[in-house]
Amino acid sequence: MKTFLMLLTLFLLSGPVAGQPAASAASERQEDSSVSAQQAAITARFAAVNTIESRFTQEKHMALLDKPVTSEGLFYFEKPGRIRWQYTKPFQNGFLIDGKKTYRLEKDQKEEQKNPMAYNLAAQLLAWLTFDLETLSKQYSVQFTPQGVILMPLKEGFISQITVTFSATNPQALSRVEIAETGGDKTVLRFINPKTNQKLPAEAFK
Repeated sequence: MKTFLMLLTLFLLSGPVAGQPAASAASERQEDSSVSAQQAAITARFAAVNTIESRFTQEKHMALLDKPVTSEGLFYFEKPGRIRWQYTKPFQNGFLIDGKKTYRLEKDQKEEQKNPMAYNLAAQLLAWLTFDLETLSKQYSVQFTPQGVILMPLKEGFISQITVTFSATNPQALSRVEIAETGGDKTVLRFINPKTNQKLPAEAFK
């Protein structure tokens, strides 16, 4: 659970956007129009997602360590607000959010978390996993790439840049998220065989 909370805190405590030279008014309008069209297309694509199921790997690269700290897990999502984020290796823990309730998962046990911060942090991760670009664009400057987007934080914090890569086999899912920190460390999430809009297992949110 500590790993999960640390990751979400990094999402919330973001860094500033570097300044850019001023462009002409016409160029800015043309660029804004193109960005708006791309954002609308991506928003519509991910808004059509009702369920997600995927395994994931997480790598934490730290300057003090020769090798990254790795973990594995799975997650489920169901509209409008149910999600299970479960680490399976090397430890069995995670969280479950069901409506307005958030639970800590520890092996075969779950415990409701009354602290509002737990729900707020979980809701932030929910925006990531469903790629709610409308919500994310309020916190990040968006740069589109052929493979996905690069997000630059609008507020000062620990993150310098986040690179999001869309799945090559499923346009409604993510394949990779890399969070680069201002201190040089980074976290990499890889999503394995993400499935969208399919029936989820009965035990997904138990």
